[in-house]
Amino acid sequence: MTRRVQLFAVAGMIGLFLGLFRGQTVLSLLSLSSLLWILSEWLLFSWHVRFQIPSIKPFRMINGERESNRSLWADRTVEVRVQLTNEIRLWGVTLDLLDVIPENLELLHSEVKRNRQSNSWLVRNFVSFINSADNDVVNQRRLEPGQLQSAWSYSARVRAAGNVVFPGFRITLQSTHHLYRFEKFIPCEQSFRALPSFVDAGEYRSLTKKSNVILRHGVHRLLRSGMGSELLELKEYVPGDPFKSIAWKVSAKRDQWMTRQYESEVPARVQLLVDGSRTSRVGGFGFRLIDQMTFVAASIGRMATSAGDAVGGVLFDERGMRRLPPMSGEKGFQILLRALADFSINPSPPPCLLNQRMIDAAWGLISQQFPDLLDFKVNEFPFSVFPILPTGRARRRQRFLISGALTEIFRLSSREQVAMIHDDVTFAQRIQELLNNSGMPWIAPVIAPFEGRDREPIERMTQLADSILFAVGHARDNEVFVVLSDLLNCVGILEFLLPAVKLAIAKHHRVSFVCPTTTFRRPSPTVAADFSGNWSTDDLLFVAEQARLQIQAEQLKRELHRCGASLSLSGEKNAIRLIMAELEAAKTGRSRFQGALR
Repeated sequence: MTRRVQLFAVAGMIGLFLGLFRGQTVLSLLSLSSLLWILSEWLLFSWHVRFQIPSIKPFRMINGERESNRSLWADRTVEVRVQLTNEIRLWGVTLDLLDVIPENLELLHSEVKRNRQSNSWLVRNFVSFINSADNDVVNQRRLEPGQLQSAWSYSARVRAAGNVVFPGFRITLQSTHHLYRFEKFIPCEQSFRALPSFVDAGEYRSLTKKSNVILRHGVHRLLRSGMGSELLELKEYVPGDPFKSIAWKVSAKRDQWMTRQYESEVPARVQLLVDGSRTSRVGGFGFRLIDQMTFVAASIGRMATSAGDAVGGVLFDERGMRRLPPMSGEKGFQILLRALADFSINPSPPPCLLNQRMIDAAWGLISQQFPDLLDFKVNEFPFSVFPILPTGRARRRQRFLISGALTEIFRLSSREQVAMIHDDVTFAQRIQELLNNSGMPWIAPVIAPFEGRDREPIERMTQLADSILFAVGHARDNEVFVVLSDLLNCVGILEFLLPAVKLAIAKHHRVSFVCPTTTFRRPSPTVAADFSGNWSTDDLLFVAEQARLQIQAEQLKRELHRCGASLSLSGEKNAIRLIMAELEAAKTGRSRFQGALR
């Protein structure tokens, strides 16, 4: 029941009372007819709620398939088709069917297909994109009376790797004159794994010249006898050797049969060390630093497996380390993609203080997915005198309703419900759990300073050093370590990391660092003379960020080059080509690569 019908009912009761009291028959009949009209509308609306709403069974098809537990790709378009399984007949009401889109999807466009029917009722279908900060309807379509819409489709783009969960549909039933309103959420969960995207960096041709000079002790070329084009060695003829490999001139000089053996390169190994700390997961999907790192890691894996090389990895964050054994071929590449997709899922964020934006996010989510739990019939707000101000009373009522909904969702006891009402810490933990289960983990926009915060980068560098040592312990000869981590803000504390890097290089491995940037572009020096006075605030902020990143990149590059490691910045193909050049240099056994033709 809405405010409008309450006003109509009060006006009808007042008119009926005045008509009977003053003996005005016309006023009494008009008031009584309006009350009977309100009653008939209520009866019709109740019949639809009781018998028609339970029969609505919508379902969706993702890329032409109805099954879930499939794989999607980041930065690719997804075609979604929503359809009703049965026809419903509604009279005097309007139906809003809303498909809740997860945060990891970006709505592109919606296409509505209309089917004309003989009955006259209005169906309004719209698709909404739910953001963690605020819930906005970004696309809404309405049909004229006399048109029935039982199916429509829309397309969306997967923002980043991780998971994509479609929770279900929200149904809002209203009478024609907006006298009554009913909301219900129909669960229709479909879960998909979003694999990271990758790019082909182009054909790579090494400019490194092969040399027959004896290498240093412990360093050797990864070569073996085979059917290559380069000569590996000469040996005495053994019965069974092919006659085409006989070296006739050498055999004539030595007066014995000699055969040639040609070299064949042994596949090299690449170890991907991906840092998934909290600082790399801050931001929206597609704008996180870990999204850049998974993109570069998948691209390196694609090029290495295509060349026949083995790719392994160590994925580490605050939860611990996970090792991927080196694998090659298409199967190994698919295993790597699935591991990166699962690693990109945001874990439960650390507990944070309760604030109004967190409460608003929980209120919007419950209103979208659990509107029936906010009904006053099942979730009643008790009357109290305090607080007196309307703003305070509204906030207290909102907290009571959210606590009651959380109690029903998580099956809590009455004592835990009272604790949520009066304890901010318990209330914040339950809200955070709800948002995390719905795919919207809450992280405060402004992180409050706390004691010991300066220790966090040091702990991250220590964990990165431990992961390098762990990879060295499981490595063989002449492997390439690719470390993908945010080091631009840790230039002053590299002394916790450099000993592990020096040990890996002393073991004749190659270490390459790939650092993501907040602007997704390599920092370049800016010429101050280009300033024309017409730049916007965003342009000035971008230039300032580029200048800061340029200084940090130069300092970081200088420190790492002293140890013999290389550095590149992610977001571009140059980082991928640098790793492939290091891989080619590892095969030849040279201490440094001379370059590559791009």
